Amino acid sequence: MAENEEKKGLFSKAVDAFSSRDEKEMISSLEDELAKAKQEAEEAKERAQTLVSQNVETRVDKIKVNKALETAEKKIADLEKKMREMLAADRKEKFAQRGSKAEMLQKKLDELKPAIITKHTVESNNQTLSHIALKYYKHATPPYWQYLLEHNKEVLDGSEKNVRMGMELVIPELPDELKD
Repeated sequence: MAENEEKKGLFSKAVDAFSSRDEKEMISSLEDELAKAKQEAEEAKERAQTLVSQNVETRVDKIKVNKALETAEKKIADLEKKMREMLAADRKEKFAQRGSKAEMLQKKLDELKPAIITKHTVESNNQTLSHIALKYYKHATPPYWQYLLEHNKEVLDGSEKNVRMGMELVIPELPDELKD
C-alpha cells in the first residue's frame, strides 16, 4: 500500500486535491482502466518482442499483436484525455466557487462598514478633528474625533495632528454605542 502511495504522481495528487467524492470514484475507475490498458499494451509489446526474438515470421500473429497494441494505446490516449477534461472542468468549477465566495464575503464586509454621511473639506489650518466631530456629531470628545481619525487614517497618516486646510475627510455614520 505504501508503495502505491509513493508511486502516485503529480497528476494523481492533483486529482485527489481537486475532485469531489463521486468524481474521485470515477477518476479512480478511469485510473484502473488506464492501468489495465497500459498492462495490456505492455503485454502486447512483450508478445511482439517474443515473436521477433524467436524469428517467427507469422504475418497473422504480427498483425494481431500490432492491432492489440494500437487498440491499447488508443484506449490509453482516450482515457488520459477524458481524465484531463474532467480535471479541467473540476478546476473551473472550484475557481468559480471561490469567486462567488469572495464576492459574498466582500458584500458582508461592505454591509459591516458604516455608511458615509458626507465628505468634509478642511476649511482652515486651525480646524481640528474635534471641531469637525462637533460639527457633525454634536460632540468634540475623544471617542468622536478618534472615530473620525480611524476612518481617515490614510488621509491623515494616522495622526490627528496632520489635519491640513483643503484635505477631504470622510464623515461616517456613528456606531450605535456612540449615538445619543
